[in-house]
Amino acid sequence: MSLLSGRLRWLLLVVGLLVRSLTTPAQTVPPGTDYRAALKTQNLSRLWHADRLTFYGATGTVAFPEPLGFIGKDYQRFYLHYTSVQQDPANPLVYRVAGKTRVKSNVCAFTGTLTIVKALRYNAPNANEPQFREGELTCRVELAENRAQPGSGTIRGTLTTYFYLDKQGQARYNTLEAQADGWGNNQCVATWTSYATGQAKPCHWGDYRIAESGTLDIGAGEFSINDKYVQNGWQTYQQALLTSDSPHDPAGQRAKAEERRQWWK
Repeated sequence: MSLLSGRLRWLLLVVGLLVRSLTTPAQTVPPGTDYRAALKTQNLSRLWHADRLTFYGATGTVAFPEPLGFIGKDYQRFYLHYTSVQQDPANPLVYRVAGKTRVKSNVCAFTGTLTIVKALRYNAPNANEPQFREGELTCRVELAENRAQPGSGTIRGTLTTYFYLDKQGQARYNTLEAQADGWGNNQCVATWTSYATGQAKPCHWGDYRIAESGTLDIGAGEFSINDKYVQNGWQTYQQALLTSDSPHDPAGQRAKAEERRQWWK
């Protein structure tokens, strides 16, 4: 083989690798079909706000999950609760939301929108429950906290919501893989920006897990806090997680009561 042909083959290999890196998505997403038009006829508010949640294959219901969240590079605990999610009658892909956020003892009311910018229905059925098709929504999140309240600002980001279609073709909160390690839903990656100072901080939340949570979450089967950050607002969460239901552990029972407390009221 000549030196020229060897260099040519090396150059072609490099070009091929570069093209692959530019055309291969960063995350593997199952092949799917654009589903936004089909979802215009449905009210999807129950994917983000409801009183109760049904886990597929289980009897009974559980309370709809309160999102787990953090704000800032020190992973300070961040709370968010929707008090209202309503479909916009003028644009069925827009949902007008209201609720409250909390950091430490500071509570702020907010209003805003969740706008569905992409909807994908997976082409392949669920591997374990082949009677169902699954999908995901990508939503633009725009929330504005009340300017009159201290420590307030805006929140803008991207929310990913997973659903499955029931036998009537209605989108349901996806719990088909709820027993899998790392399972979660309604994963939001956003930025909070202060009205007063313009300071911006990462602000992420989600149901059961938090997307892009770095070294905060060290759990395998469920969300668990790195000891390094427990003091940043996660004390009662971690204590409640590690506490049995024994009535002989009053501190643990107080932690569980605090985690169930409806702080937004």
